[in-house]
Amino acid sequence: MEISAFPFPYLQDDECSHFLGLFQDMDSSPSGFGLEGFGNNNNNNDHTNKKRSRKDDDEADAVNGKAAFGDILATLLLLDEEAKQQQEQWDFESNQDKSLLEANHKKQVKTMDGYYNQLQGHYSPAGEGTDGSASRSKRARKTAVAVAVSAVAIADTTGSAASVPAADIASGSGSGPSHRRLWVKERTTDWWDRVSRPDFPEDEFRREFRMSKSTFNLICEELDTTVTKKNTMLRDAIPAPKRVGVCVWRLATGAPLRHVSERFGLGISTCHKLVIEVCRAIYDVLMPKYLRWPSDQEISSTKSKFESVHKIPNVVGSIYTTHIPIIAPKVHVAAYFNKRHTERNQKTSYSITVQGVVNADGIFTDVCIGNPGSLTDDQILEKSSLSRQRAARGMLRDSWIVGNSGFPLTDWLLVPYARQNLTWTQHAFNESVGEIQGIATEAFQRLKGRWACLQKRTEVKLQDLPYVLGACCVLHNICEMRNEEMSPELKFEVFDDVAVPENNIRSATAVNTRDHISHNLLHRGLAGTRTL
Repeated sequence: MEISAFPFPYLQDDECSHFLGLFQDMDSSPSGFGLEGFGNNNNNNDHTNKKRSRKDDDEADAVNGKAAFGDILATLLLLDEEAKQQQEQWDFESNQDKSLLEANHKKQVKTMDGYYNQLQGHYSPAGEGTDGSASRSKRARKTAVAVAVSAVAIADTTGSAASVPAADIASGSGSGPSHRRLWVKERTTDWWDRVSRPDFPEDEFRREFRMSKSTFNLICEELDTTVTKKNTMLRDAIPAPKRVGVCVWRLATGAPLRHVSERFGLGISTCHKLVIEVCRAIYDVLMPKYLRWPSDQEISSTKSKFESVHKIPNVVGSIYTTHIPIIAPKVHVAAYFNKRHTERNQKTSYSITVQGVVNADGIFTDVCIGNPGSLTDDQILEKSSLSRQRAARGMLRDSWIVGNSGFPLTDWLLVPYARQNLTWTQHAFNESVGEIQGIATEAFQRLKGRWACLQKRTEVKLQDLPYVLGACCVLHNICEMRNEEMSPELKFEVFDDVAVPENNIRSATAVNTRDHISHNLLHRGLAGTRTL
């Protein structure tokens, strides 16, 4: 064992000199005390004997002292050797940790370089285009680098990223069977996979989506180019049928977004975004095709259908207004307060209105969506395009739209008699008008029954709600045109109170025309025996 020149590193200099001096004193032999000639010989002999005995005692003490200090010296040397060994062990472990950290750092740098080089090579063609595409590619690279940083952090903790190539991690197509994109939560899609199979029962599909598979596929084909998104290097886009399915199932069932997320295996925010996007696509793409004012030929056909059944000529449609409950808005709360519903339900109610015109088959030909629930039917009519555009341009000349007593009598709007003590002629007229009005009422009942999201308060923002309501009207028309049957248990009764306007007669010519129609109904036998 090698011993250092100074084996006591923890002793001070003065303490060491004290120990050395003590060891030197123990090695030297004691000399006489220089007391010769003092006293007689006996005394000298006694003194000599005492001196010798004292000398022997000192020698024995010196020997014992040497042994004790030898033990101390050995103990100190052993402790010093143990401290040196422990220090060497600590240095070795520290070097191992340092080497491991350097290796992990090199691995992270290598992985980051691989990510960045690949993404830069992928987006470099896009950067050569316009300034807008260049800025988008820069943002995409920044986003991808952020994802790469999170991937490296996970790789640092798990130590398994080195076995997966950078391209596989970025594209989400790793070679391992359990590989998933890093930012996607694992969710099950068993329900949608089962529903979307061709062998899924038709009755169950109709119960879930309120339409047949053929109608659903038609809607998907119509919206395919609008709602389809492109796959990216980081993830695959959601297919168009699944996007449409999320929207239709949400509108049909009125289920919370949490249930929609569980059914389709998507995030809650993603489901909400898909519902709004698809509703906007239906509003922009399908509404001009499936919800429009009829042509002249279609108007003639509609007049014939109404007159053959209800004996009133020149009727082109029936109008009705319904209220959709909403959560109290943050602005203009008083405008959306529904006083009549609040009094009837004994609960504060806020609503938004949908006013629509239907033809003889219960198909919407005109809708006015989004007016506050505090407005009456005649106030909504004055704000609608039906009154401001079509009627003002003479498109409703020699035609009637039939409404209830909540609307005023005009040159193009036919309403029943509102006073009491009616004559037989007036009573017969009111019955015929009521039957025509019932077509619009039943259409709104089917609308709310088929799309259950209209039956309860919706959490959709007010600026997005017109698109949702418009999409429901368009989907209603598609189902009606394709003769989609509706289950009886889905029937929903509408309870919209009617308020008679103060000025319910706004045309003297219309008063005479209404009296003439009611006279013909009774005296020419067109009213049948209902009033007898």
